[in-house]
Amino acid sequence: MADVSTTAPARLSWIDLPEAVRTAAESALGAEVASDVTQPGGFSPGLASRLVLGDGRQVFAKAINAARNPRSPGLYRREIEVMASLPESVPAPRLQWSYDDGDWVMLVLDDVDGAMPVQPWEPGEFSRVLAALEQLSDSLTPAPVTAMSIVDDLAENFRSWHAIAADPALLGRLDPWARTGAERLAELESGWAAAAAGDTLCHADLRADNLLLTTDAVMVVDWPYAVVGARWIDALLFLPSVAATSSIDPEQAWMSFRPARGADPDAVNAVLAAVAGDFLYQSLLPAPGNLPTLRSHQHEKGTAALDWLRTRIS
Repeated sequence: MADVSTTAPARLSWIDLPEAVRTAAESALGAEVASDVTQPGGFSPGLASRLVLGDGRQVFAKAINAARNPRSPGLYRREIEVMASLPESVPAPRLQWSYDDGDWVMLVLDDVDGAMPVQPWEPGEFSRVLAALEQLSDSLTPAPVTAMSIVDDLAENFRSWHAIAADPALLGRLDPWARTGAERLAELESGWAAAAAGDTLCHADLRADNLLLTTDAVMVVDWPYAVVGARWIDALLFLPSVAATSSIDPEQAWMSFRPARGADPDAVNAVLAAVAGDFLYQSLLPAPGNLPTLRSHQHEKGTAALDWLRTRIS
């Protein structure tokens, strides 16, 4: 399955938002919304639209409440904190306005005149993105904003091999290599926290639909999962999605990534094991409401991460 889902979640339109939310946004923006165009990609079941204002300006807006997805409002609140503090040097849209009434949460950001990378990945665009990630790791080390440590944020997610190994029903749904090696993978995963610690601000959810290519930049959008960790974390989390949607070799790409050259291979393997376990475990759970394509996406990325890990430790 491609990162840019061909079966998008049912998203909200501008008119679907409560009148109070729409009125507050139009008042803050100083103009009425003349039209909205739902944007492709991603898994959000909320509003994700390019809004055209009555005075001709364009902005990007996203909004959701707990009824649409219980986790999303909290993530949007995290994103508001990060976007409000990102330095101008970071290639990301600027936050223009935010709204939070305790139920609905909304962000209004600069509209980016760009396009998502072509899928499957085209080598030239991929090389451009990987070079941008090197620059991003430089500009975000040390972290210029306060964010949660990756060690705290993913403490539960990144012990998934332990959960899988302890559940015969889940274990039986994995491929033979993973089934027979689950205990080894759980042991490998146990070292991820020390391996992932660092002082770099990481996006932590990079994939094709969170990137926009403009004529002169690679813009990084959607920052709700931002954490502080090792400077090579973003590339490690990104490459399984590339491998799942193209013929690009993740190990070859990894070896060409400058921050990866100083990384301890055992540390990398520990984090990669945790990433693979997390995606595969999540893919075995029932699908959450309003996110029909999420589990298949997680399966594709988990399988790609595990295949990559297998080449490194076999």
